Amino acid sequence: MNWHNGMNQAIAYIEDHLTGDMDLAIAAQYAGCSVWEFQRVFSFMTHLSLGEYIRRRKLTLAANDLQSCDGKIIDIALKYGYDSPAAFSRAFHQWHGMTPSSARSEGVPLKAYSRITFQSTLNGWSKKMSSYSERGYVIRENGPVYFTRDMDKTLEWFQNTLGWYGDIVARDSAGRGDYGCVFDYPSEIAVAHITPFRGFHLFTGEPVKGVVGFLMVEGIDTLHSLVKNSGWNQISDIEPQPWGARECSVTTPDGSILRFFETKPSFV
Repeated sequence: MNWHNGMNQAIAYIEDHLTGDMDLAIAAQYAGCSVWEFQRVFSFMTHLSLGEYIRRRKLTLAANDLQSCDGKIIDIALKYGYDSPAAFSRAFHQWHGMTPSSARSEGVPLKAYSRITFQSTLNGWSKKMSSYSERGYVIRENGPVYFTRDMDKTLEWFQNTLGWYGDIVARDSAGRGDYGCVFDYPSEIAVAHITPFRGFHLFTGEPVKGVVGFLMVEGIDTLHSLVKNSGWNQISDIEPQPWGARECSVTTPDGSILRFFETKPSFV
């Protein structure tokens, strides 16, 4: 799924539920991410919080109703989720600069906030975000440090096998990677601080021959298939655990082990 198409589908869901029950988890599903990420990415891309967007759209549509029909103000307030005429009047005045009753006067100009759409582009951001939403799983928790002798090869493995992203930040005098990061999400999100860090700090050093990360994941079946389809066979079967989770382990080229577990059905 194209990232922009997913965001537009999420907005379509929100628009369809401006006058009813709205579940942001469903909207986030269309974008292929968590509610937290959906809210943060929306704000990053529009410079407006999701909550403020919803408020402005409701008040825009409420103003249209006030000027185009004879319905009671209390009914319009309830239609757009306001519990009382007073709460509706305060919000309406804050946005439009007048009371709902004043807005019914003929020719009164009112603010209007149009529906947002996300245009598809061919830049790197769009391609990476589309790939991210298509990948089918999301990391929730992880261990932060990974030691490797060949940072370039390790970075390539994370990208090709797990579908992660990353950069080598510093190199030594011989050009070998000295410090870098791999992320569960595109590095542009990390740089913009849209979501908390979810990945590994890479350091040059002797690899740990054992478990280096215990990662909570949503979409463990998709993760398992992705690794298998990449041609990497050093992954265990998914097994149920006594404490209620399902778990599998991936052994990296360095001989380090990443343990993935899922505690509930995924949304992806």
